[in-house]
Amino acid sequence: MDPELRRAVQTLALAGRGLERAAAPLTLPQYRVLALVASAPERASRLATQVDVTKAAMTGVLDALEAHGWIERADVAGDRRGVSLTVTATGSAALESAEEAMGAWLAEVLGSGPGETATGAEASRAVLRGLCALGDALGRHRRQRMEDGVGAAGGRR
Repeated sequence: MDPELRRAVQTLALAGRGLERAAAPLTLPQYRVLALVASAPERASRLATQVDVTKAAMTGVLDALEAHGWIERADVAGDRRGVSLTVTATGSAALESAEEAMGAWLAEVLGSGPGETATGAEASRAVLRGLCALGDALGRHRRQRMEDGVGAAGGRR
């Protein structure tokens, strides 16, 4: 493996752990699901596809979110198996708190704050632009895999 690619993989793994600590009590899977439901109330079955997890794994995340009072499930009229999801006020507050904490963690890691030099600020902005570009690439990759019918582990759905 290319040493730079290896270092990037290790960096992302470390960043994931730092973000998860900052997001507590939300886990990263809970955060991803809560953020998606907050952006557009969704049916549970479609959400599992968007997050690229099995329905069983999604059920566990939804059970935890519901137990905390962060989401509400409701039956879909005319569909005995359908369940729609909405974020509660408590869930919105938990999501906002997690995003603030994760943003503060990332700003601290990047050295953003009082006493930062102009060069350091520009380097931090370049990293943020790179992370946004990575997010765009991940979105395109996920959409392509969904179109191809390929799941997270590489298997067909």
